[in-house]
Amino acid sequence: MNKNTIIAIVIGFVLLTAAGYFLFVKPAPSTGALSASEPASPEETMFVNLAAQLEPLGFDTSILSDPRFLALVDLHTAVIAEPTGRRDPFAPFGK
Repeated sequence: MNKNTIIAIVIGFVLLTAAGYFLFVKPAPSTGALSASEPASPEETMFVNLAAQLEPLGFDTSILSDPRFLALVDLHTAVIAEPTGRRDPFAPFGK
């Protein structure tokens, strides 16, 4: 075997070993979510408690059936294309 071939095989083996380590052995990074085994800071605990006290948002959709809303008319105005100006607005007028 050639010396370059042996070096290429060794480098390939090292790269495959490193890839296998990162894919299968190394633990997944933390997502930052609170877990039961992880103690939370006082700020995190306060935030979770305040978020639990929030009521879900509700929307009043009765306006969509109101006669005044149904009487609204679309005042669509057509936009007429205007002629464009000069190709170079900073060029002298004679050119």
